[in-house]
Amino acid sequence: MSSEICLQSAFQKAGRDFGYSSVKAEFTPFKEFKVRWQRSAGWAEFQVSDYLMDADEMMMEGLARVLFNRISKGKRSNYPDELREWMTSQDFVRKKQPVYLRRSRNLSRSGQGRHYDLQDSYERLIAAGLVERDDEAFLSWTSRPNLRRVGYCSVLMKVIAVSSALDDEVVPEFVTEYVLYHELLHLANGLSLDGQAHGEDFRRCERLHPRWNEAEEWLKRLSLKL
Repeated sequence: MSSEICLQSAFQKAGRDFGYSSVKAEFTPFKEFKVRWQRSAGWAEFQVSDYLMDADEMMMEGLARVLFNRISKGKRSNYPDELREWMTSQDFVRKKQPVYLRRSRNLSRSGQGRHYDLQDSYERLIAAGLVERDDEAFLSWTSRPNLRRVGYCSVLMKVIAVSSALDDEVVPEFVTEYVLYHELLHLANGLSLDGQAHGEDFRRCERLHPRWNEAEEWLKRLSLKL
């Protein structure tokens, strides 16, 4: 059975149990992992991230039931354990991370910048005992400088990007290191279940960086340039 047929079958089966007589589902090459839908009385259409093309029908049906439960009853629940376990496996990252990188237009795909090397910062953070090494992590500068979003992390794909606006000799290297540390904390915490990515525990860990206060002040001053 092809992946498209498997997807369609799984969503139609789940849809019938929720009272939907017409259900369509297709894989779509989104950059980020996501699912979009539109629905009305008796029908629903889904666009599902093609990162899930390797998932089996049982996983897809579990996902479909979570989504139908959400759109029909307004109940938000986690993805099925089997699907989450597969999506956080090393095999998933190794297969999907290269696809994610090809779709990421604003990445230099290198941690070596004009002035600073993200790998050097990473090694210092590891040596200081602030983070543990993750061999699947991919570190990159952005291609275009951005001060509104100085760093971001795809926890699922294990890709961290730091704005090339910080790769400047006038910006102290500890500022870059702090931003990288912030994103590595997200990576270490894994997929957020409650939507509280910056909760109290996260902020407590963030302040373990010895120069967090100085770095935050620098980032505030940089943001004022906007």
